[in-house]
Order: sequence, then C-alpha cells, then structure tokens
Amino acid sequence: MGSALPGSLLPDAPGAAAASPEALRRLMRALWDVDAPVFADAEAPHLARGAIHLPAQAPSRHDDAAWRLAAAAHAAAHLVFSPPVFDGRGLKPLVRALVGVLEDARIETLAARELPGLWRWWRPRHAVTPLDGDGAGTLLLRLARALADPDYDDPHPWVRKGRALFFLDARHLVMAEPQAGQLRVLASRLGHDIGQMRLQFNAKTYRPAPDYRDDHRWMWPQAAGGDAAGPAPPPPPGGRSAPGPQPEDDVVPHPEWDRLIARLRPAWCHVHEEAAQHARDDEAVAALPPAPNRAARRALLGRHAAGRWRAQDQGPLPDLDALVRARIARRSGLAIDTRLHRGRTRERRAGSALLLIDQSASTAAAWDDGARSQLRAACAIAWQAAQAMASVGLSAAIAGFSSNGRHAVRWRQVLHFGEPMDERCRARLAGLASGGSTRLGAALRHAVRRLARRRDGERIVVVISDADAHDIDVHDPRYLAEDARHAVRHARRQGVRVGCLLTDASRAEDARRIFGAAGLALPRTIDELPRALAHLLA
Repeated sequence: MGSALPGSLLPDAPGAAAASPEALRRLMRALWDVDAPVFADAEAPHLARGAIHLPAQAPSRHDDAAWRLAAAAHAAAHLVFSPPVFDGRGLKPLVRALVGVLEDARIETLAARELPGLWRWWRPRHAVTPLDGDGAGTLLLRLARALADPDYDDPHPWVRKGRALFFLDARHLVMAEPQAGQLRVLASRLGHDIGQMRLQFNAKTYRPAPDYRDDHRWMWPQAAGGDAAGPAPPPPPGGRSAPGPQPEDDVVPHPEWDRLIARLRPAWCHVHEEAAQHARDDEAVAALPPAPNRAARRALLGRHAAGRWRAQDQGPLPDLDALVRARIARRSGLAIDTRLHRGRTRERRAGSALLLIDQSASTAAAWDDGARSQLRAACAIAWQAAQAMASVGLSAAIAGFSSNGRHAVRWRQVLHFGEPMDERCRARLAGLASGGSTRLGAALRHAVRRLARRRDGERIVVVISDADAHDIDVHDPRYLAEDARHAVRHARRQGVRVGCLLTDASRAEDARRIFGAAGLALPRTIDELPRALAHLLA
C-alpha cells in the first residue's frame, strides 16, 4: 500500500460533501490504496475489522468536515502502518495507554513522511498546554502533542524524556524505534516514571486524545474477554476484503525505486516477518559445518588479527625500554613494572552482521561444486560465516527471504541477534526451502531497518544469492535490479556495509551492477569462504 497523491493535493478547507462516508472512503483509497468502509454510526472514532467508524456529528459542528478528514486519515494510517493487534499480556492499563500514544505518533509520523499535508489536519487539534495540569492523563496528552509537533516546547522533564526516547533528532525526522513491536519497552520505561512520581491513572475515564484519534479498541481485543471488534461490517463492493496485515504476520511496509519515473514509490512493498520452520530431514541438519573455520576467523579479523605490540609479563621478545626503566627503578628504590616482554594482543571486531539467504525457486539449481543446491550451499556458507563472525566479536543474525508479488515478501528469521547458535538454530536453517521469487530491494531495506537498532560498531549485511532480482508482478527485467541497486546505495549512505556472496557464477555481471566490484565475492567451494569474506569485509 502506498499514497497515490502528493501532500499538496490534500484539501485545506473541505466542504461537507468531501467528508461524507462514501467520499472519505474514496479519498482514503486514493491516499493509501486502502478500500476500507466508512460508517457514521459511532459515539467515538474507532476501527473494527478493517472498517472506519465515525460519529454522526463531529464534537465541534462548525469544524465537522475537517475533523472527519483528520479522523479518517488517522484511522487509515493505522490500517497501513499498524500491526493487527498488540500483545497486552502483563501490561498495566497505564502502559497500554502509553503504547497507544506512541503508536499514534509512530503511524502519523510515517504517514506524514509520504503526505506532509496531513499535519495541517492533525497538529492544530493538539491544544493541551502545561497550564492544563500535571496529572497522569494530562501528561499523556502533553506527550502526544510533543510527539506530533516539533515546535511545541513542553517544560516537564517526563514529556521531554518521552520525546527524546521516541525521536533521535529535534525535528522529528528519525524515530528511535520505527517498528511497533519496540514500543512496549519505551512505554514500560515511561510508565515506571509515572509510578515513581506517585501519579494516579484512571483507566476508566481515560480516552486517547485529541478527539480525532480512535479509541484503540482494536489494539487490545483480548481485554474485552473476547472479540472486541464488534460486528463485522458489510463486505465492500466486488467482494474485495479490507486491506491490512493478517494476524499471523508482522507486516512492515517499504518503498521501492521506480526507474521509469526516477522516484521512490512509498510503502510499495510489504515484508511479512515469520519464524523459520524446523527441518524434518536430519541429514540436512548434519550437512551444516559443525564448527567455526579458523581461516575464516582470521580473514574476518583482517588487520585486527595480529593486534598491537603491548608490554606484558610474558612474551616472545624482551622489551628493551622496559628493562632499562626497571633497572633505573631498582637503583632508585622504586617499584618495578614487571611487564618486561613484548607481544601482540588479539583484537576483536565490534558490531552486527546480518546474513540474508535468498530462498527463491532459482536457488534449487546446482551450486558450482555440484554436490548440493545453491540454497543448501547458502545455508552452509551462512552457518560457517555466522560462527566465524561470532568468534571475532561480531553479533550475527541469519534470515531467509522470498517473494510472491510486492505485497507478499516473506522474511523468515533463523537466528536473532544474541541468540545461541545451537541445534534448534541449525534445524531452522536446514528447514529453509526454495520457492517463490526474489524481491531483493525490499529484503535489503528490511535488513537495514533491522540493523538500525544496532548502533554500536560496524553494521554489515551479507546477501547470499544468485542476484537474479525478479518477481511475478514485474515484467521489466531492469526494474527490480535497479531497485536493489538503489537499496544498496541508500544502505551505504546510512553507514551499513552491504556485500554479496554470489552462488551463480553466470550472473556475476548482473550482481556487480547491483553491489559493485568491491561488494561482490564468488566462493565456489566452502574452502574459498575465508577469502571471499576477507574481500567483502576488508
């Protein structure tokens, strides 16, 4: 899903006809490609099973049309950018309310990046000020305004802390946690501070504000003891179901570069995150390399391997300067430094590396060594490389990907950062199967988003693929290759190193155009992996 209109086309002063339920439905479809029914049948704005429900009359009748546009656009942004539900297990009512405030700010920020004119509908409705008080409910409203308006300066330390945790910059351009799943941690920290201030929160009387925002009932369906979504709305014309993520997936939108118009299409692709399945074949698990390769470890360390000369108690050579200093200290009656030898100390690399395995149907072809498929070779390479990276200090993660059109890019997580590489991980890696297509640019952007949370040290993406970028809904042979090339260049501008371990030598020229000569290596056997890694990560 993505916006189809520039922000300059959003109406400033819409008439009543433009805010009718059917007109709002057409507008939301034009903005987001969201065919969501709109009903004027509710006491307060809310979402229920993909439909938008608004009151028959706005809270302020003189502002009815503009208020309806703001409310409908906010609800539609939830359909585009929010997961279907949130996990509220173990959360207190205050933390749930904070998750709602943060999620509202997250989806409005993402929506306004594509359509900046939306802020004209939303920001003027944030009217709370410090004069309204310092109660828990009022502080939530003040935080909501602080997250929506970078020009609003709230003096309360808690509000300032919330803004600093949510945004990395003063102009609200970079979110610290762009994914919904991370808001729980931020909300818990802020909720703890409210508790430390001994402020009382009344969950029964609290309602998200400003009043154009929905009541969040869709976020916590289990809280109502069952289905809190209410009766299902009538199906839209043509039998087309309302869009939006399915409950079993965590769906993340990404842009895509269109070479014909030379611009990014916002929220054009959707990556569905899911856990990788375990292998049922014990032989596939056993085929993975059992231990780190020592040569690969040295290759990864590169210039770090030898380390620096340091004074130490024992070593291969005496330190002449240290001996002279010890002799002087002894004659002077001073304490003697016993580090009289020189030796090199091993150094380690710091950072995170994500190994991305292409699972498309073409990876079922034989690898260069003829003993296995390209996918099985990619799994062996990823397992060997991840262990070697971990042994030199890099935190490693592994994921597989394939696609079936722009709305169905599948991301299968095999190894999370910080997770042990045990037999369960081996089984998940061996369980990856070939099938589908290769929307390489979407997978690369998702990998970079994952690494954005890892802020210490190097950030590395290594794609293990035949670099044959294609998908079922694209007929231009250059389209997805150019998109992947754009994704690689954008990642590098963000400080993320991107390289490719190519599994098909016949596609070397195509891969070179995407990753560049320095970002491409072609290991023809597992034994050539150390040299390939040294080339990519030098």
